[in-house]
Amino acid sequence: MIYNIEKLEKLEKNWQKTLKGADNHHWNDPHKPYWLAYRKDMPDCLMVLREFKNLLSKLEEQDTKELGPAE
Repeated sequence: MIYNIEKLEKLEKNWQKTLKGADNHHWNDPHKPYWLAYRKDMPDCLMVLREFKNLLSKLEEQDTKELGPAE
């Protein structure tokens, strides 16, 4: 789980660095650094999305319990 601000900030910085490099990428340059970044960081990004979805679901359940069912 990535319920940790420091880990999220590290992931964010890694992607910012990768995207900055990709912005200046030339077709003749090697693509391996971007592929490696994708393979390394994408599982963490998916985990963050799943955790966020889980948190939203819990908030919706809490709202439903507090406010009652939608009419």
